[in-house]
Amino acid sequence: MAITRIGGANAISGTIPAANIATLTSSNFPAGSIVQVTDTTVISSEQILSSSSYADLTSVTVSITPSSTSNKILLIANINAKYQDATAGYGLKFFRDTTNIFTTTTDYAVIRKGTATMRDNQTFYFLDSPSSTSSITYKVQVATHTDSEVRFHNSAQSIIYATEIKG
Repeated sequence: MAITRIGGANAISGTIPAANIATLTSSNFPAGSIVQVTDTTVISSEQILSSSSYADLTSVTVSITPSSTSNKILLIANINAKYQDATAGYGLKFFRDTTNIFTTTTDYAVIRKGTATMRDNQTFYFLDSPSSTSSITYKVQVATHTDSEVRFHNSAQSIIYATEIKG
């Protein structure tokens, strides 16, 4: 069987009918594909907390509307904190609207031991299965270790991402 190569000046030209081209939508994506990403960056609104009771981390919220009930939402929160004493720390919770969907495995996942007035960034992840196509708001709550003072978004940014992943 002979093979003929067509290229260069011998290439075929023309128009492909629109009916022969698949429309690309999230329903065509394979499982595991990223469908959409939303984020919120908090830069200038320092929040000082010193309580072992959980409270909203101001402005660390993000909204997303899933395109399918079988899709998942990957939450990523990068939290900037400045510790005012040597044993400061904090615990974190993720909320889907008003429902607590994740709490760090220890009450205070981040405990700074050693030097006071240190700054760091910690990243938290959670994969949510909201089974919804309605708008969802995710937020972060924190509580400080032994009521120590922690300054959040102090001269540096905190970010929360919501990434929809095809189920």
